[in-house]
Amino acid sequence: MHMNIDELVTKKPHLTDLFRFYERTMTFNRVVRELLSHEQDFLNTEKRSYPLSAIDPVFREFSVLTEVPQDMLAPLQRAMEVGDIDLSRLTFREVPAFSLPYPEDDLSMLLFLLARPYFSLLRDARPRDGQVWEQGRCPVCSGQPALLSRGPEGSRLHCSYCGTTGTPVSGGCPVCRTDDEGQRSELTFEGEAGFTITTCDHCRSYVKTVDATMIEGATPDIADLMSLPLDLVVQEKGYGRSAPNPLGMLRMSMAG
Repeated sequence: MHMNIDELVTKKPHLTDLFRFYERTMTFNRVVRELLSHEQDFLNTEKRSYPLSAIDPVFREFSVLTEVPQDMLAPLQRAMEVGDIDLSRLTFREVPAFSLPYPEDDLSMLLFLLARPYFSLLRDARPRDGQVWEQGRCPVCSGQPALLSRGPEGSRLHCSYCGTTGTPVSGGCPVCRTDDEGQRSELTFEGEAGFTITTCDHCRSYVKTVDATMIEGATPDIADLMSLPLDLVVQEKGYGRSAPNPLGMLRMSMAG
């Protein structure tokens, strides 16, 4: 049984604001998925975005989620309406090349949150759970791994974008695939039982690992958010995430 938000707030009160915002993202995802439940043909079109008829209601819901007035989101909405935003390129860390009136980190976060319902629908349409991530990328949306779980069924990579789970290729860095053991280190943290972080000096990335048997009821999203303080520690050492956390954050200093 999954933890609910109230349980999470009790367990990690210092992360209350993040959990409450995550709760709103889940509402946004559910509403958008329902909105698009009869329009999923758009997933097979050349344009990798929401159907034109759905963009305005999607942005209305997005304004509620982010508490950003819809007129401030208007440039982003117009860019999507004219086809200048390809959601499928977000997993390659590509943002629109043209100018939008948002700081780069804010734009990346907005696009991630806006696109998450799209990616979850893509996963439903093209299920690939359990497959080996041969190239270190999700077989559905090409996202790179930032979270791995270990449990009785073995190790599983988790995609931050679409939620697909898969099996890592044996050995090597899950991100860059280097098999040089000397490039990797495993960090543990006092008071954070069930979590470890593996860093790679070759690509300067890290992957968080959660022991699924010790974090009962935690979804991959929740495990990622619960361990956010560990991101802060390892990022101070110069390592970076290969994919955002469930709130679209790559650099945890954005949490304030």
